[in-house]
Amino acid sequence: MTFDDHDSQHSDVRPSAPPPSAKNTGVVRSNHRTAPDSEISPGQLHVCFHCSGELVFPLDWSEEGHRHWRIILRCPECESRREGIFEQAAVERLEDELDRAAAALLGDLRRVTHANMSDEIEFFVRALDADLIVPSDF
Repeated sequence: MTFDDHDSQHSDVRPSAPPPSAKNTGVVRSNHRTAPDSEISPGQLHVCFHCSGELVFPLDWSEEGHRHWRIILRCPECESRREGIFEQAAVERLEDELDRAAAALLGDLRRVTHANMSDEIEFFVRALDADLIVPSDF
């Protein structure tokens, strides 16, 4: 397995706080990091080799032989990139991890959307109760 590491550091990158409405939605932001570089398995393609962030995703890929893939990976947390030729099994684990992460994002989206709609409904009901909305508003 070969890797070409391309690091790009940005001094103005700061961790973001969860949105205010996320506190009531069950959305959890994790600062969990895996082991340092020396302990990260090459098969854990979703884990950054530089910062150990777990949000790495493929930018580009192409088939390299029967059971290998050339993939360019990017970490959105530290902007590091790596390119390598990976075995099919490692790529399948990456795909499983990306599917799991996408499902988690969709679940978070549903909870945040529900919380936002609940807030809108409460606001509308209070406006109706206070006679702040009249037929001409529609």
